[in-house]
Amino acid sequence: MDYQGEELPEESGPISGLEDLESVQPQGNNCYRQPEMDGLLHSLYSARSVLVTSGEGMGKTYLVRQVWERLLTDGVTCAYFEPATPKTLLTEIADMAGVDIKNLEGRSKTVEVLKQELIQWFSVNRAVLIFDDAHYLEVKFRLWLKKLKDVGVPILLAATNPPRTDLFIYIPRIELKPLAEYQIRDLMEKEAIALGSDLKPHQIAKLQSRAGGNPMLAKRAIEEGFLGIQNEAGDHGRYFDITPLLLLVGIVFICYRFIGLGTGNQSLYILAGIGGAIFLGVARLSYYLPKESRRITN
Repeated sequence: MDYQGEELPEESGPISGLEDLESVQPQGNNCYRQPEMDGLLHSLYSARSVLVTSGEGMGKTYLVRQVWERLLTDGVTCAYFEPATPKTLLTEIADMAGVDIKNLEGRSKTVEVLKQELIQWFSVNRAVLIFDDAHYLEVKFRLWLKKLKDVGVPILLAATNPPRTDLFIYIPRIELKPLAEYQIRDLMEKEAIALGSDLKPHQIAKLQSRAGGNPMLAKRAIEEGFLGIQNEAGDHGRYFDITPLLLLVGIVFICYRFIGLGTGNQSLYILAGIGGAIFLGVARLSYYLPKESRRITN
């Protein structure tokens, strides 16, 4: 599919369907990502596209679905899409827009014709499009979404570590950070109650170390605890950084070497030099060890 020959429609006028929403203020609800949700709503109310990004299991799907439900409650024309083929997605968008997917002869319109008609529809009408797991969408489809963005269609994308190319590079992004420990604890306690688990507080506290601020891992840890699965290793990558400690040890060796030099203590001077050289060598070798995701596991 070639997009070089397509012409963009002219910039649309006032946003139909969202005009009244600009005066609507987002209402708070119980959500661990309430500031992010408020920001997304404000952006969409302003007909701006936004990208929500993070690693796996950080709550992107939950957040964008919350935004979708809120927009539906407010009466906004919007639709939520999961990854599918471009033709399937175009058909679903056409259904939402009321664009006929068949021509006068009763045959299905081609993908290119449908894309052009949808761009024309969005140039005079407005609706919010929400795509979850957008990193799985085909590149050409993402490029077509960029054309919709260019005509002012508010698009909300959720993607895991998306590439900084095509559509993703043009849209402001919100990166979800790990949840605070008290939020993870609250989430795990609610999950334990939902499962009917009799996990004690100290058991939940022990399981909490596996989450690393990741809500998906927190729920999985509770499920593992409920099933009695012993899994001490967590999948998160939030570990204590020992770089300052390594630097401190290196400074100590250097100080001892200067002390030996200043006091004329050759033994101390030589031992500090040998210790420092061994330490630097081991520290340097550690940089060549495989990263967590590349380690060989059983």
